[in-house]
Order: sequence, then C-alpha cells, then structure tokens
Amino acid sequence: MAKKRAASRKRVKKKSSRNTDMALQLVKAFGVLAILVLLVVSAGVLARYMLKRTPTDLPPVAQMPVPPVKKQEKPTYEIFPQKEPPQKPIAKLPQLPGDHPPLVAIVVDDIGYDRQIADQLLGLDAPLTFSVLPYGPHSREIAAKARSNGHEIMLHLPMEPNEFPAFNPGPGALLSQMTTDEFIGQLKADIDQIPGLKGVNNHMGSAISTSPERMRQIFSILKKRGLYYIDSRTTAETVARPSAELLQIPFTERDIFIDHVDTEQFIRKQLHELIKRARRQGYAVGIAHPHAVTYRVLADFLPELKQAVELVPASMIVDSVMLAQTGKAQAKLK
Repeated sequence: MAKKRAASRKRVKKKSSRNTDMALQLVKAFGVLAILVLLVVSAGVLARYMLKRTPTDLPPVAQMPVPPVKKQEKPTYEIFPQKEPPQKPIAKLPQLPGDHPPLVAIVVDDIGYDRQIADQLLGLDAPLTFSVLPYGPHSREIAAKARSNGHEIMLHLPMEPNEFPAFNPGPGALLSQMTTDEFIGQLKADIDQIPGLKGVNNHMGSAISTSPERMRQIFSILKKRGLYYIDSRTTAETVARPSAELLQIPFTERDIFIDHVDTEQFIRKQLHELIKRARRQGYAVGIAHPHAVTYRVLADFLPELKQAVELVPASMIVDSVMLAQTGKAQAKLK
C-alpha cells in the first residue's frame, strides 16, 4: 500500500513539473509577442510622424556640409629642354607671290584654362589664332567668343611627350600604349570637343611626333575632317612633315617659340627673330602661350610688328606654303 502511495506521489510531481514548464513557455511566448506588437505599433507611430513632416522640418541645405571645390590648376604649357627648342630649317621655297610684306601668324597655345588672359588677348587688334585644349574648363566658351570676334580656332591636341608620365599632357591625350582603335577614337573625341576648328597643332607630343605610324593615323583623320596641321616641333626628330606629304594634308611648321622664357626682354628678342625669319622665307609661324607678360609685350610691340609684316590667321600661312610648294613642284616638271 505504501508502495502505491509513493508511486502516486511521483506521478503527481511529474505532472506538476510538466505544467510548470508549459506555463513558463506560455509566459515567454506572450512576452515575445508583446515585444513584437510594441515594435510594430512604435514603427507605425514613427512612420505617421515622418509622413506628416513638412520640408521646413528638415535641416536646411545650407547647413549641410559641402566638400570644398578644388580649383582646377593650369596645365604644364609645354616642356622645353634646357637648350634652345628645335628650330625648323629655313624653307627652301620661293618668295610667296604678291606684292605684300612677309606673312606672320601668331598661334596662342594652351587656351581653355584662363579666361582673363584669353579676354585680354582677344582684345588685341591682331588676327591671332587660338589653339584650344580639348577639355579645358573654359575651352568651349573661349573658343566660341574667339570665333564670334573673327579669330581662327585650332585644336591644341595633347600628345605623349618623351617625359611621360613625369609630365602628363592632360585630358584627351594620345598615348603610345593605345590600340589603333583607342588612338583614333580619342582623336575624334578631341576634335568633336571644339566646334568650328580650322586646324590642329600638337601639345607636347615629342614621343608621338617621331612615330610615322601614329602620325599617319592622325593625318588620315585630319584629312577626312578637312583640317590643316601645324607641327609645333617639340622634337627635332619629328616625322610630321613626310607623313603630311604622304597623305597630302595642308601642313606647315612652327618657326619661333615666342615665350618659352617668359621675360619681357626675351619675348621682345623672339618677336624680332620672328620678323627676321619672315623676311628670309616670306612667312613665319610663331607660337606663344597665355602668359600675362606675353600679353603685355604683344600689346606694346604690335605697332612695330605690323609695320614689318602682315599679321594673318594660321590658315593663310598654310595655304600660301602649300601654293608655293605646288608651284615649285610644277616648275621642276617643266
């Protein structure tokens, strides 16, 4: 009998323990459910509050932090060696036809980064030719203004120099490592950047200018676009001339760098050299850069320059040289 009572008590204890476990589980379940309900209700209240906010409830834009805008630096205008830049051999051409003074074109390179100096140069009473970098922050604006003022516009085509990558020719550069498709695609994109171009000259480019293959690729596109080319002669080893003759595109070369030493005394000396060169061969092409000192000297020297030569757009020099070369070739055939 005692054994039966003991067994009965064990069963009661087990049943009581199971009931207690179930009760605890129910309490936990209700607790989790209550927390979930509380979260849902809180989310609903918060959403309603956010939807009811007006734009004036938000912090003003002016108070939000704005990252500083870094001023775009001017590019390296050109890479000049310690010695004098390579000069073009005196052209063995007859005097240009017509009873007029020697022709001189002044090309101002590296236009597109400095609006102030561009405006000053545009204000000069002279038919300067402006060679514009393809991706300068003000290139299109300055080019449009120059065209509206009757100035001729060229593309200052960035090309890899021997000193690359220590010196970078800038956005849109034609590089030796490019495939043919990349090279030609970049050239076309650069040309399309500046509407109304008449011609092209190279920015840097001492590495590309010595490659007959690359120069032929450039000239094949220029020929299709009806553009002339002026070789800036940043290297004495340039093969631009024979490549241009092969593809028969309008072509000439830079005679004098005007301001590769940017002092008043030197720039005056170079302008006298430009006159001297023009008198010897009937024409000359000078290349200048948008320096404040260059503007000051040009503004002062223009009357003397105009007395000695006829200032013309670069295309007139190119056309005259091509005519002279054609006449010389025809004379040889006779």
